[in-house]
Amino acid sequence: MRIAWVVYGALDQTTGGYIYDRLVVERLRRRGDVVEVVSLDPAPRSRALAGLALARRLARIDPAVVVGDELCFPELGPAFAPLPRRIARVLLVHHLTAWELPPGARRTALALVEAAVIRLCDAHLATSATTAARLRREHGVDRVDVATPGADRLPLRPRAARDGGPVRLAFVGSFIPRKGLLELLAAFERVGSARATLVLVGDAARDPAYGERVRRAIDGSAHLGSRVAVRGVLDDEALAAALAETDALVLPSQLEGYGMVLTEAIRAGVPVLAARAGAIAEVVQDGAEALLWDDGEGLVRALSRFIEDGALRASMSRAAALRAPALPTWDGTAAAVSAALARAARR
Repeated sequence: MRIAWVVYGALDQTTGGYIYDRLVVERLRRRGDVVEVVSLDPAPRSRALAGLALARRLARIDPAVVVGDELCFPELGPAFAPLPRRIARVLLVHHLTAWELPPGARRTALALVEAAVIRLCDAHLATSATTAARLRREHGVDRVDVATPGADRLPLRPRAARDGGPVRLAFVGSFIPRKGLLELLAAFERVGSARATLVLVGDAARDPAYGERVRRAIDGSAHLGSRVAVRGVLDDEALAAALAETDALVLPSQLEGYGMVLTEAIRAGVPVLAARAGAIAEVVQDGAEALLWDDGEGLVRALSRFIEDGALRASMSRAAALRAPALPTWDGTAAAVSAALARAARR
């Protein structure tokens, strides 16, 4: 099957959404599909003109199916509307962009544009059951196919031996407001334990202003300055090594369409401390390999409890190791995507 896959910029970016797209595209090609990645300028002079140019490009490619990553929704509307009906239009939703914004005029305007794109599509593909249910509930979509991310991207490394030193916590994600990194730093400072360290892994340049606020928060605090280390973006080998040295992954996100790093951590035997946001409660098991919280005070309590309770840490590590063999694989993800695209093409 010939497939066009529409994204902003290069497919080798390190966010969860781009990693998902890249690994699925690679596996579809291995399965025999012809997949052409269509890269869009993320900041064109005119979204409408860029969408019309995309329509012409897609018509020249003439795929059986075009998959548009939801991030590209401003261009997908003008592009999808004039396409010949023989080309199936599929929207891939990690989460809707409007969901990231607080209620208000800007969110309403984005939601209207997204709704128009959703109506133009022949099929909808989500990365979690939670996202699929929200699409059905808020946009009246009859069917949303689900293809959850795999957990087997990273090489497995033996867990580092515990030497009685401080509890090692790690955050993995882009330095952007949605990830709640400033809230994590504030909570970690409130806990104030000399028995814990925090490592931050991720791209601080994706939102330079927010990244600078994170840097100032660390540098301006004696406790954070001595207990927090910023590692930046790590390749797969280095990230696998970092997880092997970690006692818990901490993810204070305000919204996650899935949260791939959660299952990657669990596969490495690492417990999870996370906000109960988006699909997180679907992905991890609260009270087993995970502790979830609902607000800032809950975050402080979760950090304190995990740092101070060695028996809890051991129990959560065992639960992570027990769950690891049952986690989804990327081959399974690609098979689910392939089946969804084949159904869209037949329709």
